[in-house]
Amino acid sequence: MNEAFNAGMKALREHMAREVEKAPVPPDDVLARTITRRDVQQYDVYFIWGPGRDIASRTDCGHGYYLTDSCPCCDADDDN
Repeated sequence: MNEAFNAGMKALREHMAREVEKAPVPPDDVLARTITRRDVQQYDVYFIWGPGRDIASRTDCGHGYYLTDSCPCCDADDDN
């Protein structure tokens, strides 16, 4: 079972690497400023799985959560 799990994880990593390679990169003006929740939503693969994750995981959404976290306030805003 461990071998099957490891094979599945390897396949997932390879799949996500291909997704990151083909995902659009945010424009320079977005990368030059503090990113927002909207930026992460618009360029989700870049900021969640790709090279922008480090930045998104250290940027506060304004409610005490990071942009890579689920924020109850931001999620409620999205629902309205």
